[in-house]
Amino acid sequence: MAKTKGLSTVVQISTDDSAYNTILDINEVSHPLSANNEDVSAFGDTFVERLQTIKDATYSLSGWYNNADTTGQIAIRNALIGDSALYVKVLYDGTNGYKQQVVVSSFEVSSSVDGVVEVSIELEGTGAVTAVP
Repeated sequence: MAKTKGLSTVVQISTDDSAYNTILDINEVSHPLSANNEDVSAFGDTFVERLQTIKDATYSLSGWYNNADTTGQIAIRNALIGDSALYVKVLYDGTNGYKQQVVVSSFEVSSSVDGVVEVSIELEGTGAVTAVP
């Protein structure tokens, strides 16, 4: 199996699911997919029986804060403030990955005297995850 270099990853956003813009200065992304697995065991079962129900996806982004990235970081901040539509696309090899409509749950900027101004962004999926391309 071929390995993919992390530096190939591209994270993009869109306000209309058509024109996507790369978010600048992001250097880490985490994208867990999960599902609720309900225990549906009954008397007489010797092993747990499970039924998979609703699924979920979240996205954690972090990197260097860039106030000039108006079509990326600032668009995400504005979507949080304005409660407006936002879509994310994570392409792990630059071409293939996932996309989903999301809501912004947090946009955090942090700074220290001996460091660089950083940004941390949390997105929560709403609706189905779609494979890309």
